[in-house]
Amino acid sequence: MTEKETRTMAFYGKGGIGKSTVCSNLAITFSEMDNKVFQIGCSPKIDSTSYLNGGEVLDLNILEHTRDNGQSVDVVKECICEGYKGILCAESGGPEPAKGCAGKGVKIAIELLSEYNLFEWTRANVVLFDVIGDVVCGGFAQPIRAGFAKELYIVSSGELMSLYSANNICIAIKAAIEEGSDIRIGGIIGNMRGVPMEEEVLEQFGKTLGLPILSYIPRDSIVQAAEGEGGTVLEKRPDSEQGRCYRDLGKNIMQLEKSDFCVPTPVELEDLVDMLREYQEKDYQIA
Repeated sequence: MTEKETRTMAFYGKGGIGKSTVCSNLAITFSEMDNKVFQIGCSPKIDSTSYLNGGEVLDLNILEHTRDNGQSVDVVKECICEGYKGILCAESGGPEPAKGCAGKGVKIAIELLSEYNLFEWTRANVVLFDVIGDVVCGGFAQPIRAGFAKELYIVSSGELMSLYSANNICIAIKAAIEEGSDIRIGGIIGNMRGVPMEEEVLEQFGKTLGLPILSYIPRDSIVQAAEGEGGTVLEKRPDSEQGRCYRDLGKNIMQLEKSDFCVPTPVELEDLVDMLREYQEKDYQIA
């Protein structure tokens, strides 16, 4: 059997939009497709991989563990654990609130994983970077600016602040590309909130920025129910319609060809507001 090409994916979006939920369910989907998966939480909250770990945060994160025990390959290895379905999990960690730059943990963690060749050591052929919030500083932009992730996916709803964050991410991506980065955007993952005309808004947003919508994932209480039991939808409710949505999204992503990836064309905030106002007026007229 020939060795699979490694896919490195970064997931960005507004804080609280559901990136970790989407990322963890995709990790399981990719694992079910006979891939070795490594998910890295890039947040000081250290909770990206918790639902791949029985609902518990990892005992060790890279920034804190190396700070306390020194930087060495064995110390960093201790921060990588095996979760549900053999998915490898790690958390970058970060400083305590108001005591440092939150992006520092991301930068240090990824650099150490690379320095000690631990991406190769894991033998993972699908690597997922679950990145906190917007691209707000060099640390959080590290997966894309340093070339660790080649594919970027934006998780967004049809709400103004979510679209605003998505647009900001596209501004950062375009700047990185102009500086020589070879990263491209695979598309937008619609993690729906149930606001009026949400699919139409996201569709128009995607067309305006030149990005495809890869999935419309419905808002469903089954997600909270599964996470309340300490797992993902695909672990706790594998045969649900919601589970099918995650699996379909994973298949769509794995089928993408290099020619399918895009360079975004971000817009001004005023244009976003005008677009949303147009759809709000349409909704009012329908009502």
